[in-house]
Amino acid sequence: MRHRFALLCAAVALAAGSLVAIIQPATAATNTIVSLTFDDGQASHIDTLPMLQSRGMRGTYYINSGWVGDSDYYMTWPQIHQLADAGNEIASHSVHHTVLTRVSQTTAMHEVCDDRANIVAQGFPAPVSFAYPEAEYNSTAEQIVRNCGFTSARGVGGVSEDGCDQCPYAESVPPVDPMALQTPQSPDENTTVAQLQSYVTAAETHGGGWVVLTFHGVCSDRCTDELSFSTAKFTAFLDWLKAREANGTVVQTVGDVMGGVPVTPPPPGPPTTSIACGGTTCSTGWYRSSSVDVALSTFDPDGSAVASTRYTTDGTDPVSSATAVAYTGPFAVSGASTTVQYYSTDVDGHAEPVKSALIQIDAVAPTVALTSPLADSSYRRGTSIPLAATAADAGGSGIARVVFRDGSSTLRTDTSAPYSWSWATSSNARTGPHVLTAVATDVAGNTVTSASVTINITRR
Repeated sequence: MRHRFALLCAAVALAAGSLVAIIQPATAATNTIVSLTFDDGQASHIDTLPMLQSRGMRGTYYINSGWVGDSDYYMTWPQIHQLADAGNEIASHSVHHTVLTRVSQTTAMHEVCDDRANIVAQGFPAPVSFAYPEAEYNSTAEQIVRNCGFTSARGVGGVSEDGCDQCPYAESVPPVDPMALQTPQSPDENTTVAQLQSYVTAAETHGGGWVVLTFHGVCSDRCTDELSFSTAKFTAFLDWLKAREANGTVVQTVGDVMGGVPVTPPPPGPPTTSIACGGTTCSTGWYRSSSVDVALSTFDPDGSAVASTRYTTDGTDPVSSATAVAYTGPFAVSGASTTVQYYSTDVDGHAEPVKSALIQIDAVAPTVALTSPLADSSYRRGTSIPLAATAADAGGSGIARVVFRDGSSTLRTDTSAPYSWSWATSSNARTGPHVLTAVATDVAGNTVTSASVTINITRR
């Protein structure tokens, strides 16, 4: 991970027996902020509500809108409203917990922006805080999150490979990079209360700053396997944290901390249109089906509404062609070789460059004939038998291979014409009739078997 966090160094010191030295109360104001954040909208998070309320604390809950109420593992929208009504921050974690660095830019944009829109559609204020799924991000992901309207984004940190000497003890306020907030590692079932305390006291004793803690399951039944943190340890930590207020350590939501940080609006720019074939990425090869359903989806990174998406399938420019069609939904392409050209404009007048995709269809099986050996010919075992075939593909994709077969056994695979081979039979080859065929497969995957030719292999 690009950003690493050194607070776990204190945990290492704890393991070495330095507990007393690390968690001694500070004697002066520490200027330390702690944010309690919770990932994935898990059902156990609703149980944290009374724990925080009774101590006058609020947390930040990162929600995957596509999973809300999906099973008893996740909170429902009414439960999330309970959190919000109590003053907690409802934040975003992508629609389906999709790792942004492993999908196309368009898909990533939809995962981030649509999650924000879905949460707003449920009656919540527009989220301003985002957490990267699986804590994976890069500069492109940061820009997408920023363009979707978020003021901060959080991964999950860890001890750097070089040790702790060069690592900060807390995130700064304001952060150097709001789209890459630095944090300690997420507490799990092996994390102790003392380790959590050490993250805070390490910041307190090194000038203060912002400690962002990330929890997954908070429960006593391993509700999230190894990422579970027990209820008893969580409440013990909250009690300890509440007492730190006297020393200047306070608990705030991520949104509250970022509230005073100026947000740079996304620069104006054109929309981005992507194409899909049959519900997935269009193939650069050949399709065997007689037609392919093509869909276009458009995203505008600066938040403008998309004015129109236009396309052509006859090779003409969709910007100026009289045959250009306004996209309203998926359409079928059935030609052997069709170039779909497309582009979109937004209401601000920005137009993206014309894009194109070549869609190739070959639903026609090839033809093949076994031309040698001749039917009913005889060969002594231990001699060579000339095999030859002709193959052609009217569908357009071309012949990929021809396979010579003796019954169900493959004798030879040939990937280029002329399709021929000298079959050297062994001295103990099976005597009697042999049924030979040639099987041709085109590039699209269509297959055909020739008429069979029966020969005889004799002893002499």
